[in-house]
Amino acid sequence: MEERGRPDSPRIAVVAADPTVREALRGAVGRVPGVEVVAWSEQMGHLFVLGSRLDVVVCAAVPDREDAVRLRQRGTAVVVADPGSDPAEALRAELERGPAGQGVRRPRLSPRQREVLVAYVAGSDLLPTVARELGMDRETLKTHLRRIRAKYAEVGRPAPTRRDLYVRAVEDGLVPAPAEDSHHHSGGRAGP
Repeated sequence: MEERGRPDSPRIAVVAADPTVREALRGAVGRVPGVEVVAWSEQMGHLFVLGSRLDVVVCAAVPDREDAVRLRQRGTAVVVADPGSDPAEALRAELERGPAGQGVRRPRLSPRQREVLVAYVAGSDLLPTVARELGMDRETLKTHLRRIRAKYAEVGRPAPTRRDLYVRAVEDGLVPAPAEDSHHHSGGRAGP
């Protein structure tokens, strides 16, 4: 189940191989006011599949070097919940320190560009169909998409493909994350 907070709520993921530990971490993190638990998984790699924007990953073990570098590049902080420690307190301390690196920058899209982006990524319709639904010429739609892609590239979040644009729209809260069965959330298991 996905929890929805304010758009500026810190977005938290929980990673632990053991389902009991993972649920305990989720519960502890959920007690921190103002945060949004957006993903949980048994392994760190699942968090990279969708590419969702995360502010902090709370995990039961130190991530391997490659995962730690990838998280840092995305502006995501890591909190390791050592046995016997209070994960909620460790998360609060991390949030008080401020964002990791520069965090995720969002492009300034006009209302019409947001409308075009959502219409384009919300389905698999061909360009002429999307253009017709938006009441514009196909070439006008292509121009909007070029400008949207340029704005994402300017903030260091390139989106050269339709799938990339979809991921950016999910990250920015413009479209909901894909519906998942009751056993999964953002690529990881929610529990047994």
